[in-house]
Amino acid sequence: MLKWLAIGLIILTGELTFGQLPVDTLRYYSLQEVKNADPDTVLALDLSKEKLEKLPADLKKYNNIRGLKLTKNKLTELPDFFKDFKELRFLYADKNRFSSFPSEIFHLKRLEWLDISRNKISTIPEGIKALENLVFLDIWDNRIESISPALTELKKLQWLDLRGTTFSPDFVEEWTNAFPQATVKFDNPCDCLK
Repeated sequence: MLKWLAIGLIILTGELTFGQLPVDTLRYYSLQEVKNADPDTVLALDLSKEKLEKLPADLKKYNNIRGLKLTKNKLTELPDFFKDFKELRFLYADKNRFSSFPSEIFHLKRLEWLDISRNKISTIPEGIKALENLVFLDIWDNRIESISPALTELKKLQWLDLRGTTFSPDFVEEWTNAFPQATVKFDNPCDCLK
């Protein structure tokens, strides 16, 4: 009975795994919508589904943005000016063509939310430790072959999605135990890979 009461309270209050995750309440605009706006007043941009192979140079003038959606493009790299987005907290870079983790992301010290799922990334490099405020990391459906131990330095991480690659039971246990405060998602392990 007590168990069901607790579950009912969780449902009513909405306090479960996502209770501590940052919530993106930003209003996103297209570049077209903000072309005449003062760049310092633009806080969130949506460049999703634009079939972009590289980011437009105009983007660099919006260095005050807190949120950026790059979902479903053809990006393979990020420009050097990306490092200047020091206020960025939410980055959606899913469904692109990144084959490696863009190092420019590691300069975004305030980043809390990173969705880089559905790319072709094979390694989570040591540079990941620079994202000390990261709470949510989604790298689902990549081709992860190695993960730097530096990932464990992300002490604020509460959500880590590594599904899309099958790992050994030992590997899954090791990385799940590395983040006792987080929800860590893996596909069912098998002894087929080490």
